[in-house]
Amino acid sequence: MTDKPDGRLAQWAAMFLRSQKLDATNISPAISIVDETGLTVSANALLQSVDDGGVPLFVTGHLKQIAQDNGIEVAAHWTPNEIIAALRGKRVRD
Repeated sequence: MTDKPDGRLAQWAAMFLRSQKLDATNISPAISIVDETGLTVSANALLQSVDDGGVPLFVTGHLKQIAQDNGIEVAAHWTPNEIIAALRGKRVRD
């Protein structure tokens, strides 16, 4: 896994916003869009990335922000897998 952005998340978010008839220019960056799973778009994108084999190697500020945006307080000793497990625990199942 590289740290270089490839634009896939941005493309996916734009498609999501269009499907919800939202315009990214009208949404404050501080507002997190929560979908039917009860998690933010970023959290679901992260979980999909992990399911596709892209497990983060270390805790980043972005990973902590995703957790915080979803109501998870990350302890200093947590690993990426613990954060991912906490996100999965918050996901609403059908």
